[in-house]
Amino acid sequence: MDQSSTVILARVSSKAQEDEGYSLDSQLKLLQNYCDSKGLQVVKTFKIAETASKEQSRKVFHEMLAYIAKEPIYHLAVEKTDRFTRNFRDAVAIDDWLENDENRRLHAVKESILLHKNAKSDVKFMWNIHISVAKKYADNLREESMKGWAEKLAQGWKPAPPPPGYMTATLNGKRIHVPDPNKRGAMLSIFKKYLEPGETISTIVEEMKRLGIKTRGGRYYGKSHVKSILNNPFYIGINKFDGKRYPGAQEQIIPKELFEQVQQKMHHGRPRRYNKHHSPLQGLIRCQDCGSIITWQLQKGRYYGICRRLTLDCRQNKMLREDYVEGMVMTELQNLISPSTAVIDWVVASMREQHKDRIEQREQMAQSIETQIKRVSTMDDNLYEDKISGEITKERYGVRHEQLLNEKAEYQAQLAKLDTLMSSRLEQRLGILELTQKAAEIYASKPPEQKRLIISKLFANMTLKGGKLSVKYTKFVLAIAQRIQKTRNLMEG
Repeated sequence: MDQSSTVILARVSSKAQEDEGYSLDSQLKLLQNYCDSKGLQVVKTFKIAETASKEQSRKVFHEMLAYIAKEPIYHLAVEKTDRFTRNFRDAVAIDDWLENDENRRLHAVKESILLHKNAKSDVKFMWNIHISVAKKYADNLREESMKGWAEKLAQGWKPAPPPPGYMTATLNGKRIHVPDPNKRGAMLSIFKKYLEPGETISTIVEEMKRLGIKTRGGRYYGKSHVKSILNNPFYIGINKFDGKRYPGAQEQIIPKELFEQVQQKMHHGRPRRYNKHHSPLQGLIRCQDCGSIITWQLQKGRYYGICRRLTLDCRQNKMLREDYVEGMVMTELQNLISPSTAVIDWVVASMREQHKDRIEQREQMAQSIETQIKRVSTMDDNLYEDKISGEITKERYGVRHEQLLNEKAEYQAQLAKLDTLMSSRLEQRLGILELTQKAAEIYASKPPEQKRLIISKLFANMTLKGGKLSVKYTKFVLAIAQRIQKTRNLMEG
């Protein structure tokens, strides 16, 4: 490259200009025309959008610095100083670049500044003034923003985009965060799934991909982002901002107990690594006498379960072999198998009938909500007519019109939420029912982590006392087990 090689840096000054789509183009056109008039050859262009995060902006700026330092670039063209930098740190970096070669030039086109190593003191003086003014503008903008942020936080709202599961809405002229009807259920399932045996941040990343949960930019979340999501107290009504915590006014979509269990696993109860043996029963069974978790120890070539022996009864109990306890688990799984397919068919039919009843209820609720939406739309139309006829002022129309739009949006969100709840519950229950009939068959052939998953899906808890295993089913599985037991008693009678 000869000494006419030039790099252009363009930055939009506001989001409105970026949205309108002309600011970057107009800057580039201005700078390109300037370079053409001066006989400068543009070899690369760097662009920074105002909506870019601070990290993204710094990344682009440092990429530009690295490029002009590495390549034989002699000219850097910008529209004006505040489009180039608003802090002294960047200015020093450019000064260093200029000082390293007297042939290098910085062109601030609209300010008619041509800065280089041997520039006159007046030129450098004006350059420093423009930098100071730009920094003053940035500092004042941040100061005013912080006042607004402080007021918003005091009212219970976070001055930043919400995590997945929420969306931004406007209420009485204020931007607030409300549950996203299309994602709140999925985020609740994500928190629950993380607590399942064998689940890690990596597996949750894949689950969020499967559910189609993406960033506002349309990308899938990575491990660090997913970890931040699971660790975000926003879900339980706490706004974390600038390193501090504030009481939030947003609706909580994750139960506090569930959130704390996730934190416990993430920070204090990391999955243990078993170098020689990974018991499928690890952490799943408690001693009925002392309440402590049964752990598994190697004794004479076999693994035995033992509690902390905190009571006299515990100390009198014998240690139980792991394979013997697994045999008892298999017996419990076999007890869930229906002796008659007719019973399962009846349960499925009953579930579908209940679902049908719920669908009818949903249709009635939906009809009621749609009526409310039509009512609000009619009121809004009438309001517009009143404004046209001069019966209400323009200001009064604006306030009431926004209220009606927000009310309509709330009804539409309720309508969307109905559909999400209806479909997911039936599918989940049918999956559990199918598992009850296949678990005994597939349990023995599965690796430890999948065995643990089967147990956690069907059993609420398991306890040992006097060499016997007691199992408490989950609520839905218990209903199935009771129906199967009645059928078995009738067949034996």
